[in-house]
Amino acid sequence: MKYILAHCAAYMFAVVFCMQTLAAENVEFQRDVLPILKRHCLDCHGADEAESKLRLDSINGALKGGDSGEKAIVPGHSEQSYLIELITNKDPGKRMPPDSDALPDTEINILKAWIDNAAEWKTAEQEIAQPASSHWSFQPLKKPELPTGSAAISQQQPIDAFVSTRLQAAGLQMSEHAERRRLIRRLYLVMLGLPPTPEQVDSFMQDGHPNAWERLVDDVLNNPRYGERWAQHWLDLVRFGETNGYETNRERPNAWPYRDWVIDAFNSDKPYNKFIIEQIAGDAVGAYIGTSFLVAGPVDIVKGSNPELQQMQRQDELADIINTTSTAFMGLTVGCARCHNHKFDPIAQTDYYSMQAVFSGVNHGETGLPLSEETQAKVAALDAEIATLRNGLSKFSDKRSLREAVNARQNVDAFDAVSARFVRFTINATSGGQACIDELQVFSGEQNLALAGSGAKPSSSGNFVHPLHKLEHINDGIFGNPQSWISSTVSGGWVQIELPSKVMIESVVWGRDRTGSYGDRLVTDYRIDVSLDGKNWSSVSDSTDREAFLSNNATGPKYDFAAFANAEADSGRAMLEQLMQTVKRRDAMAQPRMIYAGRFSQPGATHRLYRGEPGAPREQVSPAAIASLDGVQLPNDAPEQQRRLEVAKWIASEENPLTARVLVNRLWQFHFGTGIVDTPSDFGGNGTKPSHPQLLDWLATEFIESGWSIRHMHRLILLSDTWQQDSRPVKAGLQTDAASRLLWRFPPRRLEAEGIRDCILAATGNLNPAMGGPGFSAFEVELENVRHYFPKKSYGPGDWRRMVYQTKVRQERDSVFGVFDCPDGSQVTPQRSRSTTPLQALNLMNSRFLVQQADLFAERLNAEGGSEEEKIARSYTLCFGRNAEPDEVAVAAEFIKTTGWTQFARAMLNANEFVFIP
Repeated sequence: MKYILAHCAAYMFAVVFCMQTLAAENVEFQRDVLPILKRHCLDCHGADEAESKLRLDSINGALKGGDSGEKAIVPGHSEQSYLIELITNKDPGKRMPPDSDALPDTEINILKAWIDNAAEWKTAEQEIAQPASSHWSFQPLKKPELPTGSAAISQQQPIDAFVSTRLQAAGLQMSEHAERRRLIRRLYLVMLGLPPTPEQVDSFMQDGHPNAWERLVDDVLNNPRYGERWAQHWLDLVRFGETNGYETNRERPNAWPYRDWVIDAFNSDKPYNKFIIEQIAGDAVGAYIGTSFLVAGPVDIVKGSNPELQQMQRQDELADIINTTSTAFMGLTVGCARCHNHKFDPIAQTDYYSMQAVFSGVNHGETGLPLSEETQAKVAALDAEIATLRNGLSKFSDKRSLREAVNARQNVDAFDAVSARFVRFTINATSGGQACIDELQVFSGEQNLALAGSGAKPSSSGNFVHPLHKLEHINDGIFGNPQSWISSTVSGGWVQIELPSKVMIESVVWGRDRTGSYGDRLVTDYRIDVSLDGKNWSSVSDSTDREAFLSNNATGPKYDFAAFANAEADSGRAMLEQLMQTVKRRDAMAQPRMIYAGRFSQPGATHRLYRGEPGAPREQVSPAAIASLDGVQLPNDAPEQQRRLEVAKWIASEENPLTARVLVNRLWQFHFGTGIVDTPSDFGGNGTKPSHPQLLDWLATEFIESGWSIRHMHRLILLSDTWQQDSRPVKAGLQTDAASRLLWRFPPRRLEAEGIRDCILAATGNLNPAMGGPGFSAFEVELENVRHYFPKKSYGPGDWRRMVYQTKVRQERDSVFGVFDCPDGSQVTPQRSRSTTPLQALNLMNSRFLVQQADLFAERLNAEGGSEEEKIARSYTLCFGRNAEPDEVAVAAEFIKTTGWTQFARAMLNANEFVFIP
C-alpha cells in the first residue's frame, strides 16, 4: 500500500513539474494545443462548422472570437479568457464541451499556459486588428467618371447619363417628358405636399420662357411649405412624438420646438453636416433645440423599485438613442451588436458599448434654453436699472449695509478673485425641510467652471433619496426642480464641486428653482468655502451680510418712508413701485424657454454587458465610434459633451463612407418612392445592393462638394429628364422591370396620409396657413394618470392646419388618416408601407372630417358662382389640376342632378387621381 501511495505521489509531482515547465516555456499550438482542441472542440468550432462563428482550429480564429462578443482569448490573461471560463464552469449545463465530462486538469493547464504566453499572440493580434470590410458601402467615396457609351449619353445631365446607361444594358429606354400639367402637379405634391392652385397651373402653362421649368423649381424650393413637407420625412425617421408612450403615455407639451427647428433647417438649407452635429451635440455649438433628436423617442417614466428593472429600462433608453443615431445618419444597424457581435457587419459588441459610453450622459426631460444674446443684453440692462433704483432707495432702509435676502430663483455671491480647486456650499438653515438646489455654478469671469460636461465632479455630505433629485443634477447645467439636488439633512449638510484644475474664481451662483415654479426648501443660512487640496478650507462668502429671509420678500429689504418729508417720501414710494415693476419685467424676460431636449450629466464607467444583461458587466470600454470605420476614440474620463461632439464630427465627416451615401439615397427615395438602395436604413451586409451604384456614389460626392446642400441635390434631381419622365406604363418596361426600379418611367404612387389630408383642405379652401408653434390635437384627452385619447367628434379652423402640426400621440393614430400607413412615432420609420384596405376607402367616404369638408367644398363651388358646367370645371382644376373632358362634365352634371353637390364633392375628394402623385 505504501508503495502504491508513493508511486502516485511521484506521478503527481511529475505532472506538476511538467506543467510548471509548460508554463515557463513556449507552448506550441500545433504540438500541444491543437490535439486537445481536436478531441473536444473542433466538431463544433472547426472549419466545417463554426458554431457562433467561433473557430478554434487556428490561433487567429481563436483570437477573433465569435458572435457572442466575449473575448475567447485575452492574450497573457487566461483568467479573463471566455474559453477558460467555459471549460472550467462548475455547472454541467453551461460547461464546454456540452454533454461530456470536464476536460482533465492537465489539458486545462496546457490551454492556460498557451493563453498566458502573450508573446505568441502578437503576430495574430496585428493580423486581425481592425479588419477592413469589403462590403461596397464601407469603401471610401470616389466620384465615378460619367458614362460615355454613346454620343447621346455623353451629352446628358449626369443623373440621366447613369440612368440611361443602366436602361440600355437592360434593353430599355427613358419615357418621354410628362406634359406640363402633370409635371407641375407632381412637383407640388412631391416637394410641398400640396396641389398647385389653378392659377399657378395656368401661369406655368403660359410661361414661354426657355427656363420656365427651372424657374418653377426654384420657386418651389424657396416656398416655406417645402420645409414642412420634408421635415415630415425626417420626423418619421427619428421617431418624433409628443407623448412618452408606454403605460401612462403622458404629453410632452414642449416637444414641438424640435419640429419647428427641423422645418426651419430645411427651409434655410442648413448644411447637412451642420444639421447632424447640431442634433447630436447642439448644446456645444449654440443649437440646443437640435438635441431633442436624441430624446425624441418613447421613454418609460414609470420607474419600478426593482434596481434590475431600472437598469434594463435605462439600457433600453440608450439603445433607442444608439439605434436611431446609427440608422438615421449612417444606415447601420449598430443595435444588433447589443448582445453579441454583429452577424453581418464588422461591428463588434465592444463597438456598441463604446457608442453607449458616448451617449450614457443623455437623459430625457425638459430643460430651459439659454437666453439669446439679445435677451441677455436686455436682462443686463434691467439689472442695471434695478441696481440704480435700489441704490436710490437705500436711504429709506435702516439696514443699508446688508445685501438683499436670499430668493428662490437666483442668488449671486461675489468675492475677490481667489485660486481654488474645490468649492463647498454648507447649509446651516432652510425655510423648511431639507435644502434643495437646482444648480451650483462657479464663475471665472463669464465662464461657469462647475459644469459636469467640463469635467467638474460633485460630492456631498449626503443625498436625499428620490428618483428626481440626484447629486449629478447639481452641476448638469439644467435648471428647474425636476433636475435638482436635495440634501439628506436639514442643517449641517454640504455639497461641493471639484474643478478639473486650480483656477481663479470670483463668484458662486445658486438657486432653489431658476424657473420660479418652486420656492420651498430654500437655503436661508449658508457658508461658501474654497480649497486647493480639499483639506484646508477658507471662507469666501456667507449669508451673515444678507437681510433676514421673509417668504414675501420679492424685492429685497423693507423700506420706511415715514421719517421723510411728503415730497421725498412720495418720490421714494414711486421709486419702489418702479422697482417692483422692473423686477417683474426682468424675471419674466429671464424666464427660460422650456423645451423637451437632451439633458446631460457626466456619466460613470461603461462596461460591455454579457449578452446585453445589465447584471453581467465585463470589461470597461472607452467612448468611441465604430472601430472598423476608423471611428474616433476618447479617454475614459472624457467630458460628456466632448464625447458627443467628437462622434458627431466623425459622422459628419467627408471621410465617413456612409453618411453622404445614406442621405442622398433618402432624397432619391422620397422623390421616386424607392431608394437606389431600397433598405434605406441598412447599408450593411443584410441590406440590398444599389440598383445604380455609380449614380449613388456620384450623388454622394456631389452632395459633399456642394457644401452638403440638400436643396442643391433636389434641384439636380428635379431638373433631370429622369424625374420629368411620363409615368404612363409601357409594355416593354413592365415586362422587364415591372417595379420601375430602373426608372424607365416616373413611378406613380399614392400620397402619404399627411399629403392626402392637406390636399383635401387645400382643395376645399380651408387650409389654415399658420406655421410653427404648439400643434393642434386630433384627440380629446382624459387626464388621468394613464392618459386616454379619444378621437375628436368635431373640427374647426384650428384643426385645419397642415398635418405636420398635429400633435403626435404615440400608440394612437388619427381616426381618419392613420389608416394610410401613418406611423405613430413609437418606432423609427425610414420607409412607409403602402397598404390598400377597405377601411381607407370607408374613412375617405364616410368619416365626419370628410363629410364636413365635402360640404365646405360644395359651398366653395357655389360661392364662386357660374353655371353648373363652370362649377364642375372649377372642381376639376381644384382637385386634379386639369380641365374636365366634355364627357366628364356631362356625367358629373347627371350625377349632381340625382344626388346633389355634396355627394359630387365627396366623389371628387375620393378619386384615385386626387390622391396619387402622377
